[in-house]
Amino acid sequence: MSEVQGNLSGLKPSEKKSLEKLYRRKMGQEIVTAEAARTLTELSQEIGRQIGILCDRKGQIVAVIVGDAKGIMIDDLKRFRVGRSRFRGVRFLHTHLTDEALTQDDLTDLALLRFDTIMAIQALPSGLPGKIHLGWLIPSRPGELPWHTETIDSIHDLFIDFPDFIHDLEREFAEHNRDSQAVQDGRRRAVLVGVTTGKIAQLEQSMAELKELSLSAGLTIVQTVLQHRQTLNPKYVVGSGKLTELLITSMQEGADLIVFEGELSGSQMRAIAEFGDIEVIDRTQLILDIFAKRAHSRDGKLQVELAQLKYSLPRLVLKDDFLSRITGGIGAKGPGETKLEILRRRVKDRIAVLEKELDGISQQRKLRRRQRVGSQYANINLVGYTNAGKSTLLNTLTGADVFVENRMFATLDPTSRRLRLPDGNTVIITDTVGFIQDLPKDLAKAFRATLEELEDADLLLHVVDASNPGYADQIMAVQNIIEELALDGIPQLLVFNKIDLVTEEIRQALAENWPHALLVSALQMPALQPLLQALTERLPSITGTPTATAAASPPPIQFT
Repeated sequence: MSEVQGNLSGLKPSEKKSLEKLYRRKMGQEIVTAEAARTLTELSQEIGRQIGILCDRKGQIVAVIVGDAKGIMIDDLKRFRVGRSRFRGVRFLHTHLTDEALTQDDLTDLALLRFDTIMAIQALPSGLPGKIHLGWLIPSRPGELPWHTETIDSIHDLFIDFPDFIHDLEREFAEHNRDSQAVQDGRRRAVLVGVTTGKIAQLEQSMAELKELSLSAGLTIVQTVLQHRQTLNPKYVVGSGKLTELLITSMQEGADLIVFEGELSGSQMRAIAEFGDIEVIDRTQLILDIFAKRAHSRDGKLQVELAQLKYSLPRLVLKDDFLSRITGGIGAKGPGETKLEILRRRVKDRIAVLEKELDGISQQRKLRRRQRVGSQYANINLVGYTNAGKSTLLNTLTGADVFVENRMFATLDPTSRRLRLPDGNTVIITDTVGFIQDLPKDLAKAFRATLEELEDADLLLHVVDASNPGYADQIMAVQNIIEELALDGIPQLLVFNKIDLVTEEIRQALAENWPHALLVSALQMPALQPLLQALTERLPSITGTPTATAAASPPPIQFT
């Protein structure tokens, strides 16, 4: 009787046989038949334990679960997928040994596991079924109860045509989703979650950036949740109660994705996903997904793939009976090597291949840089926080057609163009990938070949989005990355972009607090004339003879 789940130890052969008979029964039009209800309550009273059954839409009892006197542990339900209707396609019926309504645990299971219905049948001392407590999910908003419950005095008073009932209920949910701004263009709906043990104001800034990243990834944000904790929950990050609220909110909002602001371990990601059967990602994976969508060049795609593999390697896991299978043969470690070990070995092999290819690309970049140095062209590299307007600045200055969009990481692949300065000299100006706070370590390593372009720069043009309230923190983040790359010895010119989007008061404050910076709008060529003049004064001429101004390093950036 392998299909019957739960602890069957201590059951008599006759009791096991009764459960086998129950398992083979079907319930078509009814939620539960009077005969099945009586069989459940009789057995439950006889063994002193709760008994539950899972029944599919065809009326087939697909599993029997035996618990203890107080409750039932529902095992893995992965074979019953949650569809677009938001229901799992199975109903859960179980006994209560006392006159007890559906418990909070019952209703939480109903919401998290998305059963068609949940029912508790009172097992009277006589073994007959007593009161029926029935519950099902209803369309609701956050803050409202997502379920409806009813109590029926007798099994013979339960008149519900189940196929019609579930059909009408699914239609109500479909209409609710349309009315609640459900996205029709295929975009995923996500709940953003941030947890901190520090200052909530810092978390709010991080969450604002996570929101921008999510929008850049094409997600629709249905809700943002922040929580302050003394310590992070080692298993779920948030507490189990808060996680239950999150998952119920996700169900109510039609969200199929939860995005955490911090980086999750593999065990945390699995535990949260299994808690409510919903996809979970963290900030690092979100950034990797964005990079995977935006990379177009061969080396950019290789770098993203390498970062994804390094991120996923410690998080690899295979479920169900996958690890029980063993294999052998040429190239394997032996008959004891599991599927998971093989998968990890193949990932490591692929990482080695990618690193070798990227090393070759790095050598090619160095050769091109030496050729540029030999041509006596000065090199200017645009650096700055993502979405600061570097690509727009390159396009306006050089007439290039680099892809531009008001979103984070719109540009990943470096682009170099020639720029003629007012004195007639020509320089090479290169657009690079935008920086971000707490850039995933594997991603930073993977893009080392791209960032090697900065090593031979004569000047770093540090572009800042003046319209971003957190521009000072972004400047610090870029400076930290520049120092980590050992590029802080290269002269810098600080340029506040998007000055047309800020007030006159902000402009005056920028001029006072950053006296050596330039205020420009990359959309307006006339506003870039001071920048062109500054480049002319600070960079060596095409002959390689530095001007008096260029020979001296520009004033260091002052942080206030």
